Amino acid sequence: MKIAALQTAKVSRPLNKMFNRYYWLQIGLIALSIIIGLSCSAWVIKGSLLKTALEQEMQHYWMRVERDPQAPLPDTKNLYGYRWIEQRPERLQSLTLEEGVHRIYVDGKERMTVYGERYGQHVLLVFGESNVNKLIWLFGLAPLMFSLIVLYSFLWWSNRRARRYFSPITRLANALEQIDWEHQLKQPSPFQDINTDGNLEAAYLKQALEQYHAVLIDFIRREREFSGDVSHELRTPLTILRGNVQLCQARYGHDRALTRLSNTIEDMELLVDTLLAIARNTTNTLTAEHSKVSTIIQELVQDLAPVGRSKGIEIFYTLEEPEQARLLYPSMSKMVFSNILRNALNYSQGATVQILQRKNQILIADDGIGIDLPDDSKVTELSESQSLLKPKGHGIGLQLVQKLCKQLGWRVELFDREYYLNIHPELQLAATSGLIVVVYLAQD
Repeated sequence: MKIAALQTAKVSRPLNKMFNRYYWLQIGLIALSIIIGLSCSAWVIKGSLLKTALEQEMQHYWMRVERDPQAPLPDTKNLYGYRWIEQRPERLQSLTLEEGVHRIYVDGKERMTVYGERYGQHVLLVFGESNVNKLIWLFGLAPLMFSLIVLYSFLWWSNRRARRYFSPITRLANALEQIDWEHQLKQPSPFQDINTDGNLEAAYLKQALEQYHAVLIDFIRREREFSGDVSHELRTPLTILRGNVQLCQARYGHDRALTRLSNTIEDMELLVDTLLAIARNTTNTLTAEHSKVSTIIQELVQDLAPVGRSKGIEIFYTLEEPEQARLLYPSMSKMVFSNILRNALNYSQGATVQILQRKNQILIADDGIGIDLPDDSKVTELSESQSLLKPKGHGIGLQLVQKLCKQLGWRVELFDREYYLNIHPELQLAATSGLIVVVYLAQD
């Protein structure tokens, strides 16, 4: 089994990245709106306005012809035309002409044209769009580009000002995220070298963070000193007890009661070491060994059998298939199963406690009175059931069992017995009232 290491991932979200995102988002939206605006303008100018203008030019030309049949064709920088009576000009021979405004290929380019026939004359007016494109550029795109440059320059300046104003807060937030609390007692305050650049809010925040940091460091120092004192005070009587038990064993031989007392003292020493390691968040200093969970459970069953018989409860253990040795912390694992079993003996008020070990699951079932779980859920986290258990028992507490399981990379849940057996009919257990605690071991 691999022990899961629980580490808190530090996700950095500095404020300057947020401002950069909004800054470039603004630029993108403005550029998109300008592109859409220019496209709409070009469509309106080249479509509706030019069509109307060409139709009016053609109508005006026919009015001139009505007054003077020899009226000349329009000939300006933007508009020119062709006129014939029977034979088309050579450059227009291959064209298909229809009445009205159309876009056709004339004089080497696709152009807007208007064709009409009156008074025996055929007339084709051609509009020079290249000039219109130049006008759009000069009076449309160029002013827009100039205004964009001014606008983007202002946005860049305001963004720089905003980043300068908020950068001290960003540096304070990054310093807070990067604090190494394990070694912070030997290091100076991480906020002392941060310059607030005259930002009063950042200066107040820096002062508050330094005070909070000092309070936390003092608390951590006192907690570690207290843990050290408690460790010494707990180990001293256990050492004396171990020495006296060894003297008794040397004088009276290895009596069964003395052996059990010696094993209990050893378990207490492991318990003290484990609890202190958890309190200090230094469980990596504990020794991991290759061993079997079944061995730990069998030893617990043997030790707790007299306690169960005194309460009229029998403990049964079943191993479904042979188990391979796995890497685990024996002391922490023993604490988990010992506390669950003791709670089953103290709280169940039944006649049996059955332990079923499957591949990666340990089921501990009792046939007692159970507890009232919510109607909409017949399963709960083990730590949540602490308030539901009315009798006062012994052990290290269900919440600590939950924490130990997290340290081991396990998961533990509490089920209503009848509900669990309904969804797992393959289990050879009687469908009675009671509880089932399931410990999900980490897969190999």
